[in-house]
Amino acid sequence: MPLRTKTKPPIKLSLTKKNQRGLLLILLGVGIYWLISRLLSNDIEIKIKENEYKVLYINDIKVDELVNNEVFKNWKDTPWAMRKQQENRNWRQQENRPAVARPFKKIDLNSADSTTLEKLPGIGPVLSARIIKYRNKLGGFHSPTQLKEVYGMSDSTYGKISTQIETANASLKKIALNVADEKTIATHPYIGWRNAKLIVRYRQAHGAYMTIEQLESVWALEKTKLDRLLPYLSFDSIASSK
Repeated sequence: MPLRTKTKPPIKLSLTKKNQRGLLLILLGVGIYWLISRLLSNDIEIKIKENEYKVLYINDIKVDELVNNEVFKNWKDTPWAMRKQQENRNWRQQENRPAVARPFKKIDLNSADSTTLEKLPGIGPVLSARIIKYRNKLGGFHSPTQLKEVYGMSDSTYGKISTQIETANASLKKIALNVADEKTIATHPYIGWRNAKLIVRYRQAHGAYMTIEQLESVWALEKTKLDRLLPYLSFDSIASSK
């Protein structure tokens, strides 16, 4: 029979609890050291890459700046750029010139149309139409203050436009008292039908009117009202009422 060889039993390492804790701390320290070194190496690589990018970026800027300067230099030499520079110089010269006051042109109430009247503050299409209608009935304005007689013209609105209006064209349509019929005389806003009848009856009974005093005796008007009517009257027996 073959002889059996005796095998040695495996050696068992027995560590005390104190040694086990020491070994665990050593392994833990090695792991922490490895992790920290890994993080630091990554951070160094990132910083190196950033520095490389910065260097590249600065170099690109310098190249672009050189190119732009060359392009701008060539542009300045072009005819269009020279013309633009001259225009800018002319514009600056005009801005530095002293302001010259332009004469203000007032609006003539006797020739202005509705579009022109609407340029005045507070005057709209309705009020401008009323002004023209009242102007036709009067035979023209002999004073800007007559504008306050137009229906809808407030004192505040007139105050705003009083310095912008005038009655330069004073060619008024006159009424020939010794020729005009009752209807023509009555249509004037300052007379009316009742006073027109009195004027015509006196003319039929006593003949043509020669002076304003004759009209005062027939027509008991206040002096102020008669004064505003007088520019529209003609005592000439051959004067036309048209």
